[in-house]
Amino acid sequence: MYEAIQRILQGNDFSVSDSFAVEGRPARYAPIPGFLFRSAVGDHLDRQYRDGLWSHQAQALESLGNGDNIVISTGTASGKSLVFQSLAFHKIIQDPTSRVVVFYPLRALVADQLRGWKEMARELNLDDSIVGQIDGSVPFRDRDEILQQARIVVMTPDVCHAWLMSRLAMPVVRNFVGALSTMVMDEAHTLEGVFGSNFAFLIRRLIAARNHQIGNESRHLKLQLVAATATIANPGEHMRQLTGGEFTVIDHGADGAPRYDRVVAHIACPEGGELQIAKDLQLRVMYHGREGGFITFVDSRKGVETLTMATQDDVEELSDNPAVVPYRAGYTPADRQRIEEQLRAGSRKGVVSTSALELGIDLPHLRVGFNVGLPATRKAYRQRLGRVGRSGPGAFIVIGPPSMFTRYGTSLEEYHQMSVEPSYLYLDNRFMQFAHGRCLAVERESMAAPPSLPTRVPWPSGFSDIYEAARLGGNRPPEFDAIAELGGDTPQRGYPLRNVGEFNYQIKRGRDADSFGEASQSQALRECYPGATYFHNARAFEVISWYTRGFDPFIQVRPTSPRRLTRPRTTTWINTGITATDLVEGHLVKGENGFLAECQMQITERVEGYVDGQGQYQSYQDLQQHNSNMRARSRNFRTSGVVLCIDEDWFRKNQVKSLFADRLREVFAHEYSLLPHDIGSAATNVSVRSADGTVSRGACIAVFDNTYGSLRFTEKLYIEFGHILERLDIAAKAESDQELEDFKSAVAKVREQFSTFTAGAFAGNGSDGSVTSGYEQVFIAGSRVCFREHGQIASDVEIIEPTLIEGRLMYRVKAETGLGSAPVRRWVPADRVEPSADADAWEYAWWNRATETYEDPPDGSG
Repeated sequence: MYEAIQRILQGNDFSVSDSFAVEGRPARYAPIPGFLFRSAVGDHLDRQYRDGLWSHQAQALESLGNGDNIVISTGTASGKSLVFQSLAFHKIIQDPTSRVVVFYPLRALVADQLRGWKEMARELNLDDSIVGQIDGSVPFRDRDEILQQARIVVMTPDVCHAWLMSRLAMPVVRNFVGALSTMVMDEAHTLEGVFGSNFAFLIRRLIAARNHQIGNESRHLKLQLVAATATIANPGEHMRQLTGGEFTVIDHGADGAPRYDRVVAHIACPEGGELQIAKDLQLRVMYHGREGGFITFVDSRKGVETLTMATQDDVEELSDNPAVVPYRAGYTPADRQRIEEQLRAGSRKGVVSTSALELGIDLPHLRVGFNVGLPATRKAYRQRLGRVGRSGPGAFIVIGPPSMFTRYGTSLEEYHQMSVEPSYLYLDNRFMQFAHGRCLAVERESMAAPPSLPTRVPWPSGFSDIYEAARLGGNRPPEFDAIAELGGDTPQRGYPLRNVGEFNYQIKRGRDADSFGEASQSQALRECYPGATYFHNARAFEVISWYTRGFDPFIQVRPTSPRRLTRPRTTTWINTGITATDLVEGHLVKGENGFLAECQMQITERVEGYVDGQGQYQSYQDLQQHNSNMRARSRNFRTSGVVLCIDEDWFRKNQVKSLFADRLREVFAHEYSLLPHDIGSAATNVSVRSADGTVSRGACIAVFDNTYGSLRFTEKLYIEFGHILERLDIAAKAESDQELEDFKSAVAKVREQFSTFTAGAFAGNGSDGSVTSGYEQVFIAGSRVCFREHGQIASDVEIIEPTLIEGRLMYRVKAETGLGSAPVRRWVPADRVEPSADADAWEYAWWNRATETYEDPPDGSG
């Protein structure tokens, strides 16, 4: 396959925009550290590696022998696993009472790496049951026995959080936690953002439980921490923030692993034609390459399924033995294991995958990699590049429009040479702190530990106060009511590590059927909305209903034709303000005709229908007349973001404003390597209230954190707005499309306006440049919404009418008493009213503050 792709790059059938070679290098060796010869590990390594270890492996083990915490930040396929496996086996041989926990971020990685652990156990003449696996695929009935028997346990952080930490009252769990001597964190670059920030609290809770279990001995029995990653910036500082410990760094400068030659290229295609070109390239290397395999990365689950099915349709005799298989998150363990075994055995020529195969699963026969579009981050690019060329020369091909790199002001090779991005952790997120405060309080109680905050753990700033609010319950601020409700009595299961404040839905064919997939609430709105065609394992299913009540929400599907294609029609509303309570850290700059601010926001996303394969819009309002299951679905969350208002007619044009918001988000995400699903943007339905009660709208855009409670990803946009505008201007000037002239002009004008913005108090009246249209988004009469007060949620509140009382927006509502008496009518503040989960129960409309009537704004640019 490598020779086949070389011929493609040298031919004329595809448009090769750019390419370059990455030279290989020989290995560098160093002696095996002496302390390992105190156990059988040293002799084993000496037999296996006659020339010694690679230099970085020896250096890392030397530091571990000295008792240091270490982070190994060397290239892919550089043998990082051998380092922590050698330490783990050395420790349990030296002290049979000690235990080791090894965290892998994905179930697929746990299953793959378990083989290496058991193989090394057998080579050391140990029973391979000394290594155990606990993740979501392992039945509950087997887990206690694994904890009792195994000395090394590999698991996902998710199962540690949801299962292990919820069972600290059980002696077998407490004994395991108390015996921990070593904690390994593989693929540590994934421990960032929502997942990493949650993991940072989990590891502190685990340390707190260990400290309590062993009492005062914990001052003398150090827990040694080992982390490994191929792609992380400032690894020592990141691991310090993640765990609270200090780390010795073994980085790329010490990397002694050999490398094969690789070629990297950009094959250009029309915008939107990436999947077709990827399919053609896959077919070409399959037909002309007899040895090796390929992997194609697509950054959407639907894209993986679609490309796989299209490729299979064009290859003969594939019904029983498909040459190409799909792979992504959401598959059952049995499906994943089957596909992984096929790939290792070489019985499949290729695999189409999301980032699920981006990490350290070793498939050494892969020689060619394709990437549909530009990887979301340079970390992802490095990981994906590292999947190919492990056992011989390799090639990695990025497929996208001709401007894929120039639109960001870089070339392909410059992009390759750029360093990976910092890993972001936001441990001061108050909603996340509350969730883990609830978990910690339950864990302290289950271990009969003092309820006060453990003092020998490096908790993040501000956690102490929020822990008290989470522990005491009734005295919590009302803003925590919703997330407290999600946690319930077992918060470890109520708060998933990979999202904040979101439900997860199982995908089933019926209520009593087994689940064969899962989706978070935000994923469900994109992929599993009512009437959608949902793709799974190269098969198509129609979404027929959602079941949201009870403790096991699920989405019911049935088989359908793969040609039944749909796409959702989604509306987003943003309500925010630039008052003292809305602004984040006072972040506001303004000019004569506009302002830029970082502020708190209420976001509502609602799927109102879908477009079918014939291009016809199917509205739920119409569909529900014939099928009650075809109902709008919504997601509501509080977050923070950046709002830009320019009170000029050229910025009120919806087409220009929408393109500006989309491209601003795109350039910002690229510059700071934020994942596309972590931030959102909107150019319509944005309402910004000011201190005097006026409302800015029509000339506003917003870019926001797409997580409940916000991790403040967009703070960087506010701080570096001038730099991002400069990048956007460079990208706009590189566009040759004449239809984008208004957009290019708008970018230049925004830069000019922004250069005049200065910091200062914002009075919010028309004379200082605010937009004072007097129109605001409100709930229409008859909407059934949630009202939060004194820690209680009134989910059955009906809007009667909005009004202004002393300049403050209020709703008159009707609430059932539940006592058989007439409903109660009262006035409530609008900022305590939120959309309910049932999207059919409420509707927004524009409202004129001057006349107090529902009416559309005269310019129609909401």
